[in-house]
Amino acid sequence: MPVFGFVVADAGALSEEEKERYRAVYCGLCLALRDRYGQLSRACLTYDLTFFVLLCNSLHEPVETKGASHCAMHPAPAAPRPWARSTWTDYAADLSVALAYHKVLDDVADDGDLKARAAERLLAGAYEQARTRIPEQCAEIERTMAVIRAIEQGGAADDPDAAAHEFGRMLGRLFARDQGFWTAAMEELGCGLGRFIYLMDAAVDFDDDAASGSYNPFVALGSDAEAVRATLALAAADAAAPYERLPLVQDAHLMDSILYSGVWAQFNKTHPPKPRV
Repeated sequence: MPVFGFVVADAGALSEEEKERYRAVYCGLCLALRDRYGQLSRACLTYDLTFFVLLCNSLHEPVETKGASHCAMHPAPAAPRPWARSTWTDYAADLSVALAYHKVLDDVADDGDLKARAAERLLAGAYEQARTRIPEQCAEIERTMAVIRAIEQGGAADDPDAAAHEFGRMLGRLFARDQGFWTAAMEELGCGLGRFIYLMDAAVDFDDDAASGSYNPFVALGSDAEAVRATLALAAADAAAPYERLPLVQDAHLMDSILYSGVWAQFNKTHPPKPRV
């Protein structure tokens, strides 16, 4: 299962007000994790699902609860940190726990890492709670992880894109929940973004996977950096197409900075673009 952490804002493109808004939604998700699953669950926090909350808040305009609190994750003396929450924040917290738990299971299956085994034990109870709250979504994650593991173990020589497609299909279904009129567009966006995340994870891990022999679709294809970049650009375009059809006004520039530039941050560190002549 891919490591999340790619769907982040391009801080250099944001105003101070937008940075504050981004942090507030992120902190709101952290508080939702604490309230719904306990302090330890805050380790599941990612910016990826902060993007999802921003997206749903902009699309549906729910009532947001706002405030400021001192943060146990940043105990040094400081002013209270602003936060913002909505009903979508709670759903994102449930997804955070479910996805983090299955990432840990994947790590355990890969190499039996002691830290992963400890995290599995710590998250098991939280995951059982998530299964009672979002049973269909947890079942979809379980099904998808089993399929992806089988694909990766088999090498997927006949279809190097198979695992990325499955991951995209899963994220599309997670995004589609309770979207009403926007169900189809949100599912398409989730599919495109999920496929991009899987491929981006493979791109960043290319050298390590080539050395270890671990499954990687780009290694299987013998791709070079420019071919990888081209494939990722097409995948990013597939995610952007449904995004551009959504009537997004609130936080639109902030979300643009995520989807159009922030998602490339890790790849550009690993494979800096060639200077233009």
